[in-house]
Amino acid sequence: MFFKIKSFLKFIFKATNQHGVHSPFVYNLITLCFYDKEKKASYSSIEAIYANQNDTPPVSLKKAKLLNRLLTYFNYKQVLLLEEHSGFISQILPFYNAITISNHMDQSDKYDFIYIDLNKNTIDLKNIDELFRKTNNDSLFVVNAIHASKRNADIWTQIKEHSTVKVSINTFTIGFIFFRKEQVKEHFTIRL
Repeated sequence: MFFKIKSFLKFIFKATNQHGVHSPFVYNLITLCFYDKEKKASYSSIEAIYANQNDTPPVSLKKAKLLNRLLTYFNYKQVLLLEEHSGFISQILPFYNAITISNHMDQSDKYDFIYIDLNKNTIDLKNIDELFRKTNNDSLFVVNAIHASKRNADIWTQIKEHSTVKVSINTFTIGFIFFRKEQVKEHFTIRL
């Protein structure tokens, strides 16, 4: 618990909003997607799933809506969900998104959107390399629970420092990784 409090305090002091961002790509992502306040058609369906949950969902309702919006914003089609119990996330992503969801890596497929929950998945640098080979230039790699423990924070650091990663966005609970070769390598800490 102490680690999480310490991590949160560091996050608060470092975090910014769209005004502290100088990358046009990240600025647009934050203003047009992360901070989008418009009520979407998918929200009532997502809220209904939350209302019927017996277990604690892996992400907050606010983050679930953001994950759903990201697929629409980028018009992603191929989704890979790597977690032991991906049922919850696989329920919220398809609303108003024409996507194909896989729970296992296919040898030939490239994925637009990859989701992994560090609390429910064991991952190391070898697995990260394998996952990153399944991405394209515009892919998004979403990592949940990046500050839930020291182990998770260390894995997050390994992921964002990987040579193929160009942009990382730390929102304290969820990390976002982009591979855009046209970008300079930058790490952002953003309040949601």
